[in-house]
Amino acid sequence: MEKARADGNSYFMGTVVLADAPNGDNRKLIIDGQQRITTTALLIAAVRDRLRELKKDMPAQSVESTHLSNYVLAEEETISKLTLSPEDQPAYDAILVSTPRVAKADGVSRSYWQLKARADDRAPSEDDYRQLIELVTFLDKNVQVLLAVATGLPEAYVIFETLNDRGADLTTADLLKNFLFSEAGASAIAFAQASWTRMSSRFDKPEDFVKFLRYEYMSRRGQVTNRGLYKALQADISGGAAGVRKYLEHTEKALARYVALREPDDASWSSQAIEIKDSLLAFRRFGFEASTPLLLAAFANWSHSNATRFVDTVAAWSVRALMAGTLGGGVAEKAFCDAAVAVTSGAAKSATDIRPMMDDLVPDDSAFRQAFMAFGPITTTRAKYLLACLERQYLDNLGEPTDAMPDWSAKTVSVEHIFARSSNRERFDTDDDFDRFALLRDQLQNLALLERSLNGNLEDKPFEEKVATYSESKFALTRRLSELENGWNFGAAQQRAEELAGLAIGAWPR
Repeated sequence: MEKARADGNSYFMGTVVLADAPNGDNRKLIIDGQQRITTTALLIAAVRDRLRELKKDMPAQSVESTHLSNYVLAEEETISKLTLSPEDQPAYDAILVSTPRVAKADGVSRSYWQLKARADDRAPSEDDYRQLIELVTFLDKNVQVLLAVATGLPEAYVIFETLNDRGADLTTADLLKNFLFSEAGASAIAFAQASWTRMSSRFDKPEDFVKFLRYEYMSRRGQVTNRGLYKALQADISGGAAGVRKYLEHTEKALARYVALREPDDASWSSQAIEIKDSLLAFRRFGFEASTPLLLAAFANWSHSNATRFVDTVAAWSVRALMAGTLGGGVAEKAFCDAAVAVTSGAAKSATDIRPMMDDLVPDDSAFRQAFMAFGPITTTRAKYLLACLERQYLDNLGEPTDAMPDWSAKTVSVEHIFARSSNRERFDTDDDFDRFALLRDQLQNLALLERSLNGNLEDKPFEEKVATYSESKFALTRRLSELENGWNFGAAQQRAEELAGLAIGAWPR
């Protein structure tokens, strides 16, 4: 816009789609163009406030009454020309009465203060106030929009869809929102708006909201692409206002569970006797997303306790599939989505019913053992989870309680490299041995859980100088390192890899 103004040209701001408000108060609903119109209003408010600061009260009042609000005699009050959504209106109201909130309070306030800074720069002193008047005049006379005024909501949303059918994630969310509002009609529009606001506000990025909506749909209907989601949901939601209400009520419940599955400390888990924190952390640390539709289906259709137990099962399947290299791509998502549909339809009532559907995805014990031993380097954050599960399985095999295990996810627990991670060529007899170390360095058999209180003094010492410290650890698998008769070498590393692979079969059952 600045370039157009400098060149003396007009500026086209795009299409704005309006429709009559359902309550018949002669105001118009903005179906497309809300953000552009809101930004323009905030810019004008910033100009008004700068004019007041420069003691130009009459121009400021003209800007106010022409663009921002009117005094309505019948109502005996000043009425804003623009009404925002319920969550944004309080911040906008504060700006209208020249008491804007602090810059970081909310999106509307942040935008206002950014525009206010631009207004201040344009007119740093009273002598420059005409710069602000010229800006408002340019907005009045040279900024153009293509205005589409629909006879009703359904027609307005058809126009919106036609103008915005580009298939991007943000467009998908906007299209769905406007479709729902259209279908809701006057009887359910307030409910639909409030429900949509509650859900969308839980996400920082629109694409994350779309991801959830896709997972929720797939939990009931099967796999769909991002691009095909809107059309799929449009076909799925029927029954007018009643259908919209049913869909939004179900989706809000699904969102509560979706959020909880991503937060191990969510309050909903505290009421369960089943401990699934390790599995929830695994989903987060490994990015296990493909199984989300299946988990949503389980919580929607099974008892809460059975669905909660199923979280551990799905985590185990995911670890096995990760090790075997079958988790990536659309194949895994397709398998989990097919299973989700089986749960939703009632064909699968337990994990036992679903397990045969995972045969191509989840390796059997023999294949898993082989894949586990061959798995390459792993990050320390993921290694902490794997080593903790192996530790628990080791204690369980011995018939020992696992309750006394330190909390592996706490910052007080670290991952120790048995062959020091920074070992150089001088520590090895041959170049081949150094190359073997380079491959082994970040593999699981060369890693161990160790309390930070013990690990702090080890630094990059050789095994012989660290072994006494290992014996003091509360982690049994770490203490076992101190029992090695010939110290730590490639042969010992191979034996430990075989031991861990054996434990893995029980730690992540099929």
